Amino acid sequence: MNPFASPAVRVLSVLAASSLVLAFALAVTMAPSATLAHLITRWNPAGVAGAEAFMLRNLPDWAWHRVAVPMLTRPCWLVPVDAALVLGGVAVTIALRRAHTTQRRRS
Repeated sequence: MNPFASPAVRVLSVLAASSLVLAFALAVTMAPSATLAHLITRWNPAGVAGAEAFMLRNLPDWAWHRVAVPMLTRPCWLVPVDAALVLGGVAVTIALRRAHTTQRRRS
């Protein structure tokens, strides 16, 4: 059986490819200096303020200041690229583990 035929590997591969397409679309259509905060503000003018209020109300202060703010200052296409790398890595890991297990059974 082909290890890449696993439903989990297929779903993760499609999600990784979709994330790369989204990243490319954002990189091409948005200004080079557009940050994630600019993109969120473009969709919903109160989006960043609402996210800040939600995170400060429900999470420790460091979660907003040390995690969310640096993410909001990065280019808007970087988050989908990061997601694609993680999803693709998980898909390859599952496929290789499955292939290794199948080889072990045969020998």
